[in-house]
Amino acid sequence: MRQLGTFTLNIEPATEAIPARVSIGLSGPRPDEKGILHLTPDCMTLDELEGQINGLQDELDALRAEARRVFADQTTGYA
Repeated sequence: MRQLGTFTLNIEPATEAIPARVSIGLSGPRPDEKGILHLTPDCMTLDELEGQINGLQDELDALRAEARRVFADQTTGYA
């Protein structure tokens, strides 16, 4: 498991019988009293919200790059 801020990348390496598997999880949020998982703090302006969205996108982009490496290793036989 690789943790990058809000998200974790769960990697199950390939075996002889099963290919590598990757999933994205949440690393820390807990549901509030209404059962909602909040990925960001409360934002009071559009700029704050856009900053939070950009940060989440950066984290997801990093996870995508890591997953590409996992799957590339699998196709080249190094996983």
